[in-house]
Amino acid sequence: MPRLSVVVPARNEEAYIGAALASILSQDPPPDEVIVVDNGSSDATASIAAAHGARVIRVEEPGVHRARQAGLQAARGAIVAQTDADSRALPGWTAAILAAFEEPGVVASYGPIELFEAPLLDRMLARYGFPLFLKLTHAMGHPNLSGANHAVLKEAALAVGGYDRPFAEDVHLGLKLKTRGKIRYRPDQRVTTSGRRLRGGRLKLYGIHAKNLWRRMRGLPEDYGEDYFAERNR
Repeated sequence: MPRLSVVVPARNEEAYIGAALASILSQDPPPDEVIVVDNGSSDATASIAAAHGARVIRVEEPGVHRARQAGLQAARGAIVAQTDADSRALPGWTAAILAAFEEPGVVASYGPIELFEAPLLDRMLARYGFPLFLKLTHAMGHPNLSGANHAVLKEAALAVGGYDRPFAEDVHLGLKLKTRGKIRYRPDQRVTTSGRRLRGGRLKLYGIHAKNLWRRMRGLPEDYGEDYFAERNR
């Protein structure tokens, strides 16, 4: 069975990182290694990660794409899964990932994301609406890899440049990997994540991603606005 590494980028995530790592380490089968990329934290993120047995590497310059790339490069596994520090892998997550890569020619897999600590409407949209969205975009040839829930074949991901942009780095990696092999959507590859991205407003969050999905599909440059990067780098 190929070695599986899990990468968790984290910047000042002491409130969430412990639960995230506990959910990963309790998987059956467990990953072969867990890497926390401390992206310039000033809190106890790194020490909490180390106490959970994670391998901690530090990247000073803010940018989740830099943290993801550093984790991808440092990983020892042939398969590298990524999730976020405020996310929790649900039971069966690693088993679904490994099952996806048993199929010859698969270079990436991804799955749905549910929400916790969020209003009921948003939790229902995530649980029932997001999987429909993922299936639709997949059928249209636009796999929507999410940073909180995807896995890649390390060799293939590095060959196409990995996470090489500061916005939608996960989605763009999926689009590049389409040229290298098969990408599989797995409904049983499930995580749940916090609802904190909704603090700026539901319409803002959903609207910016819907707008840029439309622009990508039309071959137009994306527009995330100036504050999008600031929010990701705090």
